[in-house]
Amino acid sequence: MRNPCRVCSCLLVLLIPVAAAGCGSEPSQREVQNARAFEALLTAVSLRHAKELENDARVIEDRHAAGALSEESYRQLSQIVSAARAKDWAGAEKQAYQFRAQFGDRGAFFK
Repeated sequence: MRNPCRVCSCLLVLLIPVAAAGCGSEPSQREVQNARAFEALLTAVSLRHAKELENDARVIEDRHAAGALSEESYRQLSQIVSAARAKDWAGAEKQAYQFRAQFGDRGAFFK
């Protein structure tokens, strides 16, 4: 019969790298900057501040042009900006919170 302590030790040695790879990883600098851009957009939408909305839309455009923002994230953020520009502030705010919710425990960190 195998030593149960040795079996547990072997399993522990095998599982530690797997757990470390998937747990507690910090967001990249790119993700942090995207989150800041999103939070600024959400603030402008929540406060219904058209001038800040335009500033935030430019930041989002620039991040996308630089390759720092994925096509899907850019598409979703552009829809929020479009709704706000059309003065559908409540709809834009709802979309923004739905956008944030898709990241769950990671907050608004995205690529």
